[in-house]
Amino acid sequence: MKISKYLLSSVMGLALLSSCQNNSYRIEGSGESLVDGDTLYLTTDLTELTPTDSIVVKDGKFVIEGETDSTFFCLLYSATNNQLAIPFFVEPGTVKMELPAKLENARVSGTLCNREWQIVSDTMALMSKQMNQLAAQMYGGQLNVEQQAKAEAQIDQLNERFRQFIYRTGKRNINNEFGYFIVTFYGQGMIDPSQCKELIEQMPDALRQRDMIRKMEEKLKMIQSTNEGSAITDFTMVDIEGNNVSILSEVKKNKLTVLDFWASWCGPCRREMPNVKAVYEKYHDKGLGIIGISLDEKKEAWVQAVNELGIKWLQVSDLKGWDNAAARMFNIEAIPHMIVLDQQGHIVKFSTHASELEALCSTKLQ
Repeated sequence: MKISKYLLSSVMGLALLSSCQNNSYRIEGSGESLVDGDTLYLTTDLTELTPTDSIVVKDGKFVIEGETDSTFFCLLYSATNNQLAIPFFVEPGTVKMELPAKLENARVSGTLCNREWQIVSDTMALMSKQMNQLAAQMYGGQLNVEQQAKAEAQIDQLNERFRQFIYRTGKRNINNEFGYFIVTFYGQGMIDPSQCKELIEQMPDALRQRDMIRKMEEKLKMIQSTNEGSAITDFTMVDIEGNNVSILSEVKKNKLTVLDFWASWCGPCRREMPNVKAVYEKYHDKGLGIIGISLDEKKEAWVQAVNELGIKWLQVSDLKGWDNAAARMFNIEAIPHMIVLDQQGHIVKFSTHASELEALCSTKLQ
């Protein structure tokens, strides 16, 4: 299992979907969760929740009407009921919300984007529940080492299933606004870059010419430079003692070098570290080197973790967390993440686990 800056079940940003239409929308809501006199707010600001519209519940119902020249993602919420927070799309047509007493069973329908979003939401909820159950067992001390490894593998499988589900959803909707939403919202981290590129190439020109897609295509070109066989560009980073280190200079010292992206706060990284150490101890004398690249922000935590884990290889960091320059260069979206390089700095393997690293070393370092 990896720690990712993209949360499977969280909506962390705003997707604005431009449209050439200028039509009316109507949002109809009903259900046991609605209390007469309660004020509901509509917002596109998913961070500060600054409202753009409001309506008072009457007779257990509400209706919001307006005109829109675009399709956009937003949130309906209540200031008095913290459980009532419904993400949905405003788009031309009638949006229907069913808000029962148990809001986990809330439903949004009526328009294309909202029907598709409900399917995505249901899938997220199901997989998140399964992942949370596995995580509770892992961190509750209920599992032995073998069982914990199995649970981690199951979580990885669930993540992969969700990624493929998102890709298929995007492909099914690639000619409409929801497909655009999938690509722009999930394409930078959730969907595999090659699949994201494929989806963009299948978009109609009206969608593909939007600024967001143009920017994504530029980023995908950068990602292509990390394909296996590509030569990395040298970069410099500071080690624990404060020395500037040229990465390619270190790479040239070994037959194989691993760039190991990790952090002191990353549980999966710490659990994987003994396995990485075992491979290092077995193959270091045969030409294996490792450069740890920490995504920490506090030097004290970084140094403490290095000492606690008994890490012997070179460690570097710019202490910028997820904004680490090397992580951005290689488009690292989840850790632990290991990149294997040959002596000339060509990428042999872009992402690997300790077991795969050992298999690679057994082949190349005999």
